[in-house]
Amino acid sequence: MGFLNRLRPAPPGPAQIDFPRPLGTGARQSRMPWRLPDEPAISGIAADAVSVGPLTVRAASLVGPGHRCAEPAQHRQDAYRLGRDPHRRYLLVAVADGMSDSSRSHLGANVAVTALIGRLRADLGRGAEPDAPALFLDAARQMSGMAVQQKVTEDDVRAAALAVAVPVEPAPDGSREVWLAWIADVGAWLRVDAGWTRLAGADKTGLDRDVLTEFLPFHPDRARTARVTVQRGAVLAFATDGIGDMLADGAAPWFAERWAGPPHIASFVTDVGYDARGRLDDRTAVVIWCDR
Repeated sequence: MGFLNRLRPAPPGPAQIDFPRPLGTGARQSRMPWRLPDEPAISGIAADAVSVGPLTVRAASLVGPGHRCAEPAQHRQDAYRLGRDPHRRYLLVAVADGMSDSSRSHLGANVAVTALIGRLRADLGRGAEPDAPALFLDAARQMSGMAVQQKVTEDDVRAAALAVAVPVEPAPDGSREVWLAWIADVGAWLRVDAGWTRLAGADKTGLDRDVLTEFLPFHPDRARTARVTVQRGAVLAFATDGIGDMLADGAAPWFAERWAGPPHIASFVTDVGYDARGRLDDRTAVVIWCDR
């Protein structure tokens, strides 16, 4: 272990960023009533507020304004799972972002996060080091099996994903070495001063910044890994691009202020459900406050 990333603040975003604002004052869609998909729907909102030893966790996933107002509405395509290893030494987090042009991506995302947590628990429970290619291959196989069960193709269940293991107790010097593995742009972030720096997840650049070239279940061998040492009191955020794009594009100070300490879960859900013009995607964030 003992790997230390050099952390660099994210560059400032463009000046035209439309910052988060009170609900109903930004995107037109946020003022419209929510609709239902034609098929039985997973919940439009999922949320958790838990403590694991000295770790405090807030998690929320919301269907985006662009997906919930049409008739029929679309499913929430983001998903997350929380867990612990059998020895309760690690907090485990998985976050997935189903691809919007994939008709069953909401199912793929949910299968992915469940599979990632399950494999991490099994590996850590038997004392093995996490193996990112094997971890994502296992998730890919379960996603493919679900596609067969649903009588759709693998192309219909595509998703980006991130898996994380955070030590519950710090080392004697107060630090923690966090293990991360990811495919595509689901990101990990560390709060620094009045902003955030990216620890994992692909940066979006170029004219086709929203086009993914690697994803599950097709590219499990392209999973990337990192071990990042964070100090006592660190604040970590794991998020889909509905949140990550805001952190990268100039709203990082707003979220840094809102999440300086663990908020009430209702307040956290409101933050994740921010309102801003042009920001219509689903959004998911799992935030961990260490040693609070």
